[in-house]
Amino acid sequence: MQAWTKHEFISVVNQATLSQLSPDFCLFETFALRSGKVESPEFHQERIMSALRHLNLDEKKLHLNFSDKIHHWIPILKNLLLSEKLNDAIVRWMVVPSKDGSLTDWVTVRALPNTPPSLGLFLLETVRDKAEWLPRPKTGPWKNSQAALDELKKISVSPAVEGVQFDQAGNISDCTRSALAWWDGVQWYTPSSETQCLLSTSLLSLQKNLSPQKIIQTVVQPFPHNAQSIIVLRSTFEGGAVIVNKAFNPDGEVIWTAHPNQDEAKSTLSTLKEFRVQRSVSLL
Repeated sequence: MQAWTKHEFISVVNQATLSQLSPDFCLFETFALRSGKVESPEFHQERIMSALRHLNLDEKKLHLNFSDKIHHWIPILKNLLLSEKLNDAIVRWMVVPSKDGSLTDWVTVRALPNTPPSLGLFLLETVRDKAEWLPRPKTGPWKNSQAALDELKKISVSPAVEGVQFDQAGNISDCTRSALAWWDGVQWYTPSSETQCLLSTSLLSLQKNLSPQKIIQTVVQPFPHNAQSIIVLRSTFEGGAVIVNKAFNPDGEVIWTAHPNQDEAKSTLSTLKEFRVQRSVSLL
């Protein structure tokens, strides 16, 4: 497969992982490119920039961003999409810092799968590792989440499943590639950063949408068996989130089923989708 870095296109291992591209520390973002557009790119940019500021690195040394350097994406994505014979794609943007303070951008693309109408959620045994700092950035090599994803694949290869990780104390934390939120009939909740969960771009989008009466409360707690609705938030999902229908323990036993009334969750996801579409930016 093709990758772009250091202003040139190079061949890399097919479906190359973060550690295969750069075994050292890196920052990265993944987002969906649909019809040449990315939804709410400002959240991806802010997460990268926030991490660079934390590391005292100069964001101006980046070749790419979604503001004053957005035009740099066009030739890179056109070439990568053509080489991989794709129209829509999941785009991965990596930033690798060097000891001298320079920043190396990487870009790869892969096929964008269809968004499932609902998800099954498996409780995993891979414990969420300790974050580099809080709120947690998105960094490579991303070994812990990869281990969780590998565990999930051993349980089920269905595209309509996701796995949830817990912290050392058994509190619900994160998914392998997604964030979580749940509705108990009165209030929306999401795991606190204390559980080592990722700072989610889709969750930030959701928080922007909810009315003051429905502000998401962050909590430290075990699996929410009392939840009426659980949603999985992922930036590459169409609309940014999908409703969970059932949750299973690692042995495949059902431990939670969605309430028949999903009006609140559906309304919230509809508003989130509209918000993201309104903030779409063309990269082609």
